[in-house]
Formats: sequence, structure tokens, C-alpha cells
Amino acid sequence: MPATVQNVSGDSDKHSSDTTAVQFYNDHVFSAGGDGKVKVWTKDLRLVKELTPHEAYIYAMVIDSKGQLYTSSCDGTIKCLTSPLTSDDCKELLKCKDEIECLFVDPKDNLYSGDDKGIITMWIDQRIKYKFNVVEQVRSMAIQKNIIYSIRDNDLTVTEIIEGSASGRFMTKASIPGRCPVRLCGGCTEDGVYQNVAILTRDGLGITMIRNSKQEQYPVTWTKENAHNMIINAMAAKDEYLYTAGYGGIIKQWSELDAKQPKLTGEIVVEQSDVFPKLNVEEEPELSATEVESMCMNCHENGTTRLLLTQIPFYKEVVIMSFSCDHCGYENNEIQPGGEIAPKGIKFRTEIVTPRDLNRRVVKSDFSCIRIEELDFEIPAQSQKGEVTTVEGIIDRVVRGLDQDQPVRRIQHPEAAEQIDAFISSLQKLKELERPFTLTLTDISGNSFVENPNAPQKDLATTISYFQRTKEQNHLLGIFAHDEVADKPSNDAVEESVKLESVPEEVDSLLKPIREGAWPLEELQGEVLQFQTHCPECAAACDTNMKVTTIPHFKEVVIMATVCDNCGLRTNEVKPGGGIEEQGVKIEVSVRGRIDFARDVLKSESCSLHIRELECEVGAGALGGRFTTIEGLLTAMREQLVESTGMFMDSNDAETKERMDKFFGELDAAIAGDKPLTIVMDDPTGNSYVQSLNDDGTPDTALRIIRYHRSYDQNEELGLNDMKTENYAEEEKTEEADKKENC
Repeated sequence: MPATVQNVSGDSDKHSSDTTAVQFYNDHVFSAGGDGKVKVWTKDLRLVKELTPHEAYIYAMVIDSKGQLYTSSCDGTIKCLTSPLTSDDCKELLKCKDEIECLFVDPKDNLYSGDDKGIITMWIDQRIKYKFNVVEQVRSMAIQKNIIYSIRDNDLTVTEIIEGSASGRFMTKASIPGRCPVRLCGGCTEDGVYQNVAILTRDGLGITMIRNSKQEQYPVTWTKENAHNMIINAMAAKDEYLYTAGYGGIIKQWSELDAKQPKLTGEIVVEQSDVFPKLNVEEEPELSATEVESMCMNCHENGTTRLLLTQIPFYKEVVIMSFSCDHCGYENNEIQPGGEIAPKGIKFRTEIVTPRDLNRRVVKSDFSCIRIEELDFEIPAQSQKGEVTTVEGIIDRVVRGLDQDQPVRRIQHPEAAEQIDAFISSLQKLKELERPFTLTLTDISGNSFVENPNAPQKDLATTISYFQRTKEQNHLLGIFAHDEVADKPSNDAVEESVKLESVPEEVDSLLKPIREGAWPLEELQGEVLQFQTHCPECAAACDTNMKVTTIPHFKEVVIMATVCDNCGLRTNEVKPGGGIEEQGVKIEVSVRGRIDFARDVLKSESCSLHIRELECEVGAGALGGRFTTIEGLLTAMREQLVESTGMFMDSNDAETKERMDKFFGELDAAIAGDKPLTIVMDDPTGNSYVQSLNDDGTPDTALRIIRYHRSYDQNEELGLNDMKTENYAEEEKTEEADKKENC
């Protein structure tokens, strides 16, 4: 498919927000955007006119054969531009409280709309004819004859409208796993029935082709996994071809849709906006390095520093730096993490007992401090550069460093050299494992890792703990609070600021003060708050939505969700609305079938998971806090295990690979509902919850809840032992009295 980009619209003509929909009609291109505008372009992308049917985000746009353009928005309205090429007339067809995310026009110019409540509305001559409730949110749909194909992020639902029914009765004919969008494709019969239906796989990276046959109950013809490297967000069909495009800026053309596997007939690279391109040895991309002239620290002449921003698969973004000086020949290479610093520091404490423990792989950053307890030996933070090594490699590097100047030291300082030789001998004996020893790795940046050779089972020899950084440690990482870097005002400026009037609430600031009584607390649960943040994957600007809600039979929680339009990342996090409960809670739930997969689950950040049948345990901080279902929890756990163990997959031994393959096979069978499981959630804060399927008050036999008193160590980890909520004023008076006596 040879093709080139002919024209690009000017910056001044672009939408001020995302372009959400594009249609082609009568040699013109119509684009809708998140700014509520519809723009009309010529084929070579010259802007003809601009229309504003909405004041809010436009979700969908379609055009019928008469040239009438329909748009829907998050404001709950459907608008009709009767003649967008020649007139600005705009007609409102519907206004409701729901978000209408999808529109479709069939060959008879009948309009269909789908909203976030799962309601599909059929319009004939711009009047409502029928309404169908398909239960799930409608984000994409297609209609032919009396069949409706609707989909969101989990399943495609095929619904048949009963012909001749005056009340609009319908029947669900099939449900196929996948995600939006959905497109009719392939050859078309004389009566307008397409041979195939195309959707995406649930991860958004692949394509699933379905034979459009009611008699065969809509079988899946083929599935193309990983059709794109990044999430696919657009799909179109024309004649015998299917076109897909994703966040990677690549458009692909597929043919032979009726075969066992499709054929990739061509692709076009439209754009590449990644700051950190992925490192791919097979494709060998031309990664461009940035050259900067800088001073050589050896001869003080000018040398050249080359910077390369790239992404190591299964790890993180890194900055590779290389310096060379043509004057003295000095060279230096270095690697620095390019991703964000973890919110907490991390500490690994590992017992080294067997030779296999010496082969544990270790990722250590510049800020890692390593201790060997038995020798009272410590490698301070920032004394070595970050590296990927093993436990044995750490010992060997220390030995090489100590032995480097020994020949000179034996002549100048023989006593010190003798002591160092004795210490080197002690280090060498550690590798012989005459007795076990303990390796402790503490990293304030949280970007270090010690391999678990028994993954996915629990590592009994390693203890992992997280800690809050002190102010000094934050400063060492370059993290400062706003008041720490702000210039201190002079006394005159302070006096003048007192005279100034208070800042009005209308000023565009991130957080505005709420006047007393202006926002009753009971109305907080009815509002979705939004604030700007950055995507943790691609660092693009995105919005985080936050809402306070109450879980029935449990408590009030705060739900936060982030969606990145640049890379497609979706995250959700849940925080308990109240404090730590008086008792911890252990919840055991038996997963017997599909009905248990639908249980709502609230997992707090402090809750750990254990699956008995798989002998798998996930620590408290691994999955974070989230509100999901049993199925979602298992899927998230699988993704977390793949991410944490995938870094070293290529270098694992045969035994480890076989064990991991067996485990993931059993986990996939459990997610598919073919294997019963017992999931144990242990939360010392008591802020986790699993939904009971019996709302009538009778016991749920598959659910067991045990409350217990926390141990001293658990209270210590939660910071409760240092808290004093009663008679704390008396303690302050005692301390003041002691100070006076000492004076």
C-alpha cells in the first residue's frame, strides 16, 4: 500500500482539543472535536467553515445520504446540521441527562443512538420509534437489517429486533469477548448483509474477525493478536479491506479477511510522538541521539555528549549518555532512569542460603544502599552507578574495588593492606556459602528490584517493605515542596499583602477555596471532581476524575480514574473515605463459576492477596487500591506478574520457564472459569470489601469474613504505635516542665 502524507492542516485551523470523529461526504471532510466544534475541510485539508453545535465534548458524528449531519455530546444532546456545507442551521433532536456516546445511520437513513446507560434509540424521520436496553454501555455499534451489534470494552452483544413487533421487542443472540470499535466488513450480499464483523481484542492491541451468520451463532473466524504495538483506537472497512490505526501513529491495511489469518498488505507511519521510543532489536529503528558540546573533566577542553532517550522492554524509560573527547581520548558511558520516581522508598531483605540465591538478579539505582549484615559492611547510596547485576556480581564488584590499589597499599600502608586482604577473604567466603548471610538493599527512589526465583510463589527468603521518604531524602532526589522553593517575601511585601483584598473564587487556580455553606457535604457525592495530571506511562497531560461514593453495606470511599487519550492508558484507584478500622479483616471467597466473577471487590493499598489452589501470593503494595470485580482482580494480578517477571524471561532457566508457563496456564484457566479458586484477602486496616450475593441478609456460603486484632508489628508498619489521641496535651505540659527543670 504505497502512500504518503500529502497535506497537514495548519496549527491555527486545528481543533483546540481532541479530534473525536471524522466523516467524508461530497468531496469534503468533516471533523468533530472535544471543543464542541465541527470543521469542514476540502480533500486537501483547507478549512472551509467552522460550526459550533455543542459547547461540550462531541462523542460521535454521522452523515446520512441526504447530507444531514448528526452529532452527540457529553451534554446529553443530539443535534442535526441539516445542510452543513451551505447553512449554519442546527436542530436539537434530544436533550437528556445521559451521555450519548455513539451514533449510527443505516442504509435507509434511520438514525440510532447509544448512551452510557445501555439504551439504544431508533429514530425514523428524526422521531423516536423504539428504545432497546442492552444493559451495557454503548460505545460503538453497527446495524444491518434487524440486527444490532453493540460493544463497549468487554463484550460484543448481538441483538435481534423481532420483526413485526409494534412494541419493539428484541432478543440477544450472541455475546463475544472484545472491545470497541465494531465494524461490518468483507463482501456484501445483494440484500445488504456483510459477511464479517470486526472488533478488537480486550487488550486493544489485536483484531477479532467474526463470521456474520446467525445460523452458526456468530463464530470467531480468526484472532490477530498484537496487530499493533500500541492500543488501536480507530478502525474502518472498505470493500475487501480492513484498516486499523493506533496510538503508535501507524495505519495498517488488512486483506483476505475470510481466510484463517488476515494478510497485512501495507502500512503508513503518520506520526511518531514518543519521547522514549522502544528499543527493538529486530526492527532496528533509527533512534536519533542528541549531541551536546560539553567540557571534558579530564583535560578541560570541549568534548561531545550524546544523549539517547529510549525504553527498555519490560523495564522503564532510560536516558543513555555517552561522552567522548577528541583532545585527550577520554570516554565515559552512563545510564540514568528517565521515568518518574516511585511514591515510596523500598527495602529488600534477602537471606542468601543456596547457590541459586547468589544468581538472583538485582536491579539497583544510583540511590541504592546495600548492606551485608554478617560483615557489618555497607555500600553507601550514590557511591556506585546504577546497574543490572546479580548478588554474586555485587560481591565481585566490591572485591575488585578493594583489590585495585592493594599492590601500592602493601608497600605504603602494610597494616591497612593486611586488614583489607582479610576482609576480601571474608567476602570470598560468602560466595562459598559456608554459612548463610543477609543482603539488605534500601532504595529511597523505589526503583530497585531483587528477583524472586520461585515466582509466582511467595519468596520466603525475601522481605519487602515500603517507607515514606524524609524531607532530606526528598531533597537528595531533587523533590521539593512548593513552599520550599518559593522566594520568601520581605517584611514590606508581607505588610502590603495584608492590605490586599482576598483572591476571588473565580480566579483560575488549581484548587479554589470553598466558602462556608457554599457546598453542602451531602452534595459532594453527586459531583465528579476533575483535576489535571500527567500520564504515568507517556507523561502526556490528562485528566483524573474523582468521586466520593458509598458502597452498600460497607462505607464511604473515594474513587479516582485516569484516562490518557495519548497512549490509551486507563487506571483506577480507590481510597477509603474513613480512617483505619479498629480491627483487621481477612476475607475468603470461593470462586465457583461465572457468577462469582461479578462480585464487586474493594481492595485497599494495604491488602495482600493469596490464591490457595495456585500457591500464589501478591503483596500489599503490588496492585494498589482499586474497586473492581473478582475477574478484574485476577486479570490485574496476571498483568502485574507478567510485568514483574517479564524483564528476565529471556534469560530464565528451563525449570523456571516451565514453572511459569504452568502457572499462567492454570491462572488463565481460572480466569476463563474452568478452575475453582479460593481467594484470601488480608487487610490489616480493615478497609477492604467483597460483595455478598445474598442481599436478603442470609449468609453467603461462598464468603467468609474474619476480623482480628492487629499485631504490634502491623500497628508499627501502619504508624499506629506512635499515635496518641487521648491526653496528648498533658504530655506536652510534661515535656515543657522537664525543659524548665533542665534549665
